[in-house]
Amino acid sequence: MQEATKRVHTHLLIDDPISAIREAEQYLLSYPDSKALRLALIKSLCLAGKEIEALEEWKTLSVEHEDLLQDRTALEMLAWGVLNKGETSNQLAIKINSLIGASMTRDAKAIPLILEGLRGTNSMVRALSVGLAAAYGDLPLQEELARLLKEETVWSVRLELIKAAGQLRMKETKQRLLEIISHPRTLAEEKVAAIVSIVNMYDSIEDKELASLVRSNRAGIRELACQIISHLNLHDKVSMILPLLSDAHPSVRISTLNTFALLRVKEIDGKPLMQKEQVTRLMNDHIPEVAITASWLAILQGDKRGERNLRKWILKGEEKYARLAAGALAVSGKRGVTLSKSMLKKSKNPYVQSTLALGLIGQREAIDLACMTIDKHFSITEKWMWDTMHNPLFRSLAPSKVSHVVQIPNYPSVVNQMTRIELLQILCIMGYKGAQQAVKGFLQADTWGPVGAAAATLLQEGDDEALDVVRALLEDPEEKVQIQAALILALLGGDKQAVSVLKEAYPNASREIKLHILEAIAKTKDEDAIAFLLERLNEPFQVLRVVAATAIIQCLYH
Repeated sequence: MQEATKRVHTHLLIDDPISAIREAEQYLLSYPDSKALRLALIKSLCLAGKEIEALEEWKTLSVEHEDLLQDRTALEMLAWGVLNKGETSNQLAIKINSLIGASMTRDAKAIPLILEGLRGTNSMVRALSVGLAAAYGDLPLQEELARLLKEETVWSVRLELIKAAGQLRMKETKQRLLEIISHPRTLAEEKVAAIVSIVNMYDSIEDKELASLVRSNRAGIRELACQIISHLNLHDKVSMILPLLSDAHPSVRISTLNTFALLRVKEIDGKPLMQKEQVTRLMNDHIPEVAITASWLAILQGDKRGERNLRKWILKGEEKYARLAAGALAVSGKRGVTLSKSMLKKSKNPYVQSTLALGLIGQREAIDLACMTIDKHFSITEKWMWDTMHNPLFRSLAPSKVSHVVQIPNYPSVVNQMTRIELLQILCIMGYKGAQQAVKGFLQADTWGPVGAAAATLLQEGDDEALDVVRALLEDPEEKVQIQAALILALLGGDKQAVSVLKEAYPNASREIKLHILEAIAKTKDEDAIAFLLERLNEPFQVLRVVAATAIIQCLYH
């Protein structure tokens, strides 16, 4: 019998699962009670892509051997059989879920699947694979990312590649990133991403190289010089970028002002910064974004001219510039508190009010008023987003202008809900008395489906106040609220008491919610849920089987 099992595994060793199946079935006629042979058959079926047949064999074997549920190797083998089959599917949704599932296991077996995704013909799969490759960071994946950065033509994939290069600090891609920054047709999102990626690669810079960047005839490269100075805290080099305050390109002027602010520059060449004519004239720049940034810098320097300018922009400026000015005031620290309180009462714009309220909460000033201000605007049905387009340092709440993207279904709704979730989190952390009702209203929303997994951002590690608010809703009389609360608690990855609610809700849930339930159970890494997840491998929909298989592996190796 041992010889028979060895022969089956020999076929698997040479990647011939079909012959292994044939051998196993033949030997089982002589040794029908052999557990080792049946496990070899199950493994062969999994490797041959016959996961349904493998599951049937598993059921038969588990009846005879109850200890099979404790066999971690066998359970992992069964789960990977489902994932490998899903990865070869022609259905995009199944292929994507299999790829995500395999990567979430943090197993080296996922690397070949990610490599295959990077080399695939579908741009959605490539974009997803780039993000997964960046999370793993293995050398073969980095080599493939570097190749793709030179050859990729699809914008959405190229943007992910640029971000991955910076995340992994792939210095071999520096020249390609410089080309992207300096190209006149590079889109703004790509340029910003490329600048950030290159900056992350620098630990130091020679004066000659920095001077070359400052004098470059490409605006993007001059911006890069400012970013490097602030990133490396090069206080003694700020005089090198002083001439850039007169740059013809507004984004360079903004980057220069941002650098002075971030480094808290008080004087240059022995003269106070706010006595420099190059700085003060920018408060009246013909480009509103530049004028607002210069006024913000003035506030940080204690110059009252900055307050007067921002007041004008908030009360009398065009709406988008009023929001930008509110975003600047919100990050002005203690120096901006008095003006923020005043503008919170005088402005009638809900987005300006909410942004100013966030700034006050950050400074722990007028917390009750600020929380009430944010809460009362939750009734606005218009979609929301965070706007950082005009200056990356100024974030303001704004009506959504997010477009649909192929990679993420219902993307504008996802952004809207994630924005609202972040605000809810703040209300919970601040102990606002209306936080629980606000969270309940969010959980009752019909648009929950597209962003179930995103709701985990409501609860960051250590935010016990937010956790308690959601946990209380597990006892809510409304079933929908119970389920949504359980999803959030489970997605946090540490509250296993939500699993029983999710199991009970699963049979009558829609297929979309079933997916979220399985994803949430996976996050709990609850070994007691493995039996439930094994039953889900019998689902008629392959996408559900794939997510259940992922969950099994995560529960096995928590």
